[in-house]
Amino acid sequence: MVRRRFLAELFLGLVAGSVVLLSAQIHSRFYFPFPAFTQLVYDVGEEFSHRVSYERPLGSAGGFRDFAGLLFGLRRLTADVAWLSVLQYYGSREKVHEGGEKEHHHDYAGGDYPALKKMVLRVIRLDPSLTYAYLYGAGALAFNLNRSQEAVEILEEGIQSQPKYWRFQLYLGAILYKQRGQFDSMIRLLENAVTAPDCPTIVKSILANIYKSRGNFARALEIWIGVYEESKDPVYVDQAKKQIADLKSRLGLGI
Repeated sequence: MVRRRFLAELFLGLVAGSVVLLSAQIHSRFYFPFPAFTQLVYDVGEEFSHRVSYERPLGSAGGFRDFAGLLFGLRRLTADVAWLSVLQYYGSREKVHEGGEKEHHHDYAGGDYPALKKMVLRVIRLDPSLTYAYLYGAGALAFNLNRSQEAVEILEEGIQSQPKYWRFQLYLGAILYKQRGQFDSMIRLLENAVTAPDCPTIVKSILANIYKSRGNFARALEIWIGVYEESKDPVYVDQAKKQIADLKSRLGLGI
């Protein structure tokens, strides 16, 4: 009986050792498109620990939930839930408490949203193929929140992950022009960006607002009309309606 048990344990040990060696050989020969578990962002929930549960973005807890999703082969689904958390966080009002109650009402141009970069990193490390998340996060950080360096870091990670996806370089160039105050060059790159089918609506709204601030109401109107006709996001559609009415008024076109 003891001998049989010994032989069984020896057999299992040999099988386990063979699996480990085979896994090491496979890992050395093939490129895995996903970051290692140690590079994932697990502590996103700490950013919202001061909030009551119903004020926390959907799926923002991360941590063990993300790890479990990966173990069960649900990487894309886990990343999608994390992305919904980003949209809920950046698409809602932000509460800031400073010795009392203070609120920033978010209109894609206000608020601080300190956790945004970390939440975007969580998404793109869960699934680096979600190029839209890189572009959306970088656009929001650089042009709406004036945190260009954080946007640059996100795009550099995207370039390292997918060096052939040229839109990362395009956005990076626009942000670098912004940092240098070369706004005409920045606008040219953003004009190139908004022609792409996967351009986030937030980038189109950013470009329209830049044109409006520079007094080019006609081009701003043209972009907002495109947003109104093409966007499926009711928030952007409503924002576009307001901007179109305002810009037509400024141009003397009526409503």
